[in-house]
Amino acid sequence: MSADINTRLAALPGFPVLTGQRVRLRGPRAQDIDALFALFSHPDVMRYWSSAPMRVRMQAEGKLGEMLDGFERRDALNWLVSARRGDAAIGSCTLYRFDARHRRAEIGYALHPDQWGRGLAGEAVALALDWGFRSLGLHRIEADIDPRNEASRRLLQSLGFRSEGLLRQRFLVDGEATDSEIFGLLHDEWAARARRG
Repeated sequence: MSADINTRLAALPGFPVLTGQRVRLRGPRAQDIDALFALFSHPDVMRYWSSAPMRVRMQAEGKLGEMLDGFERRDALNWLVSARRGDAAIGSCTLYRFDARHRRAEIGYALHPDQWGRGLAGEAVALALDWGFRSLGLHRIEADIDPRNEASRRLLQSLGFRSEGLLRQRFLVDGEATDSEIFGLLHDEWAARARRG
């Protein structure tokens, strides 16, 4: 099974496009640099992130390069989130740190504050989770959040994730040590949730 995940990733001809009721996940493009900068430079988005906000547009250019390189190596799928009927990037959703042997990966996400409170992040994350479990055959997907981030905790719990522990002072951001709370979701838990509708 472990070879299957690597084979499935290698066989992808391009970023899978995932479409929900209100959002679409697509691959990044050069035209997205300004949207990436607007997202990852916003202090509210980056408040609980494991890195400082971007300060110059060149950092967004670098981020775009990292996203494209991650797909080229097939070690990260960095989707950009847009409205279903639009194309402007309003967020990101990433499956990364693939571990083919143990059939696991991690997920991360961010949404511009203009879009908060509408359930769009939850829909985007659910699309990526479903694709990871169904198309890649993942057994487990993990997420980590700053434990002060109540909105992110609620989002993960609404999707069936369980809190599995706290890593103390895991990250140093601008000289400040921050904790990280680990969440996990198993394939069988996701499948049972899908069956319940």
